[in-house]
Amino acid sequence: MVTVDSHLLTPGEAARAGGRARELAELRNEFGWVRISLDERGNSPRLQITDVETGATILVSPLELASLCLATDDDRLDWLRVGHYRDERHR
Repeated sequence: MVTVDSHLLTPGEAARAGGRARELAELRNEFGWVRISLDERGNSPRLQITDVETGATILVSPLELASLCLATDDDRLDWLRVGHYRDERHR
């Protein structure tokens, strides 16, 4: 399931909305469920990604997002090692 909001807030709209993170999308499948928001409360905009099942949240900067594009297949495989998919060396 993918839900996407087609309207992004401008900085002025974000300020009028109280600077809260604005929900952009919710992504869900049989393996995970995350909510993605735009957070403009800091010095620059960041994505706020929340694991809906656990409530764990991370803020990701544009630099970190660009770094994802340069990650190797092995890097991405290591990121998937969570929960039941995590082996003993990562516990």
